[in-house]
Amino acid sequence: MIALIRSETTKLLTTKATWILALVTVLGTLPMAWTNSVSSADLPADSELLFSSAPIPPEYQGFEMAGFGYVLIVALAALWSGSEYGSGKQIRTTLLATPKRLRVFVVKATLLAVFVALIAFVTMTGTIIITHAAADTGIDPWALTPAIWANLSGVTLAWTLTALIAFAVGTIARTAILPLILVVPLVIGVGDFLAGFWSGAKFLPTTAGAAMYNDPASGTFLDPAMGALVQTGWAIVLLVAASVAFTRRDL
Repeated sequence: MIALIRSETTKLLTTKATWILALVTVLGTLPMAWTNSVSSADLPADSELLFSSAPIPPEYQGFEMAGFGYVLIVALAALWSGSEYGSGKQIRTTLLATPKRLRVFVVKATLLAVFVALIAFVTMTGTIIITHAAADTGIDPWALTPAIWANLSGVTLAWTLTALIAFAVGTIARTAILPLILVVPLVIGVGDFLAGFWSGAKFLPTTAGAAMYNDPASGTFLDPAMGALVQTGWAIVLLVAASVAFTRRDL
């Protein structure tokens, strides 16, 4: 088991795409957070030039920047699940070295979850600190409130579960393309848009996940706890289906 963890960790961390996507997520989001905060610092709370013309409570400010990194996290998960099924069929070598397929699947999913959670926490914590440092929100950026830390935990969990969902879809399809087609439109706002006029869209995985770090008073999202439960349910169902497909079908 230790040898498997070591080999899969090496595989993940020595892939160029892993670090490119991780660095773009962090280094791309932070400057945008600064620009967004500075440009809006002198505008009235209900200005139409803001992300929302309705005043956003301080504990939710800055979380609108999560969308940029969301797309890159999905791309990372899609590549992690589908890259070994390419022309080289690296998955055959992996399974020859470790015939216990379920163990391989669990290690891959766990490594992805840990890596994405780390990226999400670093990215969004930096984003929120920058947001409150650049704008006069009344919150000390170095002493964030418990409500903000709860939202940071929520966005970290949402990114992690979304990555696992994309990973599961890619494993089932044996390609990185399908999760990009299915999940990316949801994370760039299609799910939130649909939730504006169809209540059932609130139960889509990414929209449910967004409930964990968005203002429930907006009426667009579920209660944070319910959102966490719904997105976790999506992830569990898809991961179980993916594990069955991974362990039972021929290569």
